[in-house]
Amino acid sequence: REGILAQAEAHERWRLLSQAREAWAASQEEVRRIQARMEELKAKLAATQPLLAKAQELEERLKAVRAERTNLEDQQTQALTRANALLSERENLRLLLARREALLEELGRERASFPPLNRLPGTPRALQARLAQVERERAALGPVNALAERELRELEARLEVQEKEVREAREALLRLEAEAKAVEKAYGERLKENYQVFQSAFQKYALALLGARAEVKREGQGLKLVVIPAGKRTQDLRLLSVGEKTLGALAFLFSLGELQGGLPLAVLDEVDAALDEANLVRFTRFLNSGKQFILVTHQKRTMEACHALYGVTAQGGVSRVFSIRKEASHDPK
Repeated sequence: REGILAQAEAHERWRLLSQAREAWAASQEEVRRIQARMEELKAKLAATQPLLAKAQELEERLKAVRAERTNLEDQQTQALTRANALLSERENLRLLLARREALLEELGRERASFPPLNRLPGTPRALQARLAQVERERAALGPVNALAERELRELEARLEVQEKEVREAREALLRLEAEAKAVEKAYGERLKENYQVFQSAFQKYALALLGARAEVKREGQGLKLVVIPAGKRTQDLRLLSVGEKTLGALAFLFSLGELQGGLPLAVLDEVDAALDEANLVRFTRFLNSGKQFILVTHQKRTMEACHALYGVTAQGGVSRVFSIRKEASHDPK
């Protein structure tokens, strides 16, 4: 009889050991399934990053276009300054050439007026005075520049080249301005669309999490978030309680997720630690809004709202993982 009891006890131990092994294998399979699901969700989340990269690329392109436009404007200013200087120099040379030609004509007329005789009329003293006057006038004229006409042609050619460069720079500037306006328009439309989406999402999540009226205002280069919980008049986020600040931060984060189509999965680490009873009720109600959550929590009410629980405990210095899954109840009727 003792042998039969020992055999039955051994058989029972073997059966319990087999059940424990099967439970362990099932839990390992569940862990692998959850890890595969998490990898899939990470891949989907990474796929939403190109939108932000595209917005940053547009902003960098806008900055580059503006910098290039500023550079072209500086080049245009320098070219216009140089062109004005060349025009002024050309006018001065033309004026000097006209004066020299007038002087030559006057000297030619004066020479033609001389008598054909070798002996000039007048006293020697008068002739000397006239000669001294002519020499003074010639000295006042300065040296004759025989290359003035050639220099004028060279300056006109340089002026033509400078004017062509100015026209090309002006055309390039107009093209860049048109492209910059197109980029600014696209960026503004995208920013306006995202602002409207974010404002609507923030109002929805603030109402769901806090039961509060919310508003997003644009101030300068940033945003101002206004949250008015039910029964309060305060609008400053610094005057809210710690729990209200926590729920407001969650509303802000979920609203940012809406800019990329919504968060398929949210991982929250003890966000309900500072919530009072009323806010905890709103939070647990929000957990059933259709999104998927992975929570780290010590709140019993939060645990009650979850569909599956995973816990870690230590027994005899060994960590053990256990899970509890809530089964959906069905009305037999």
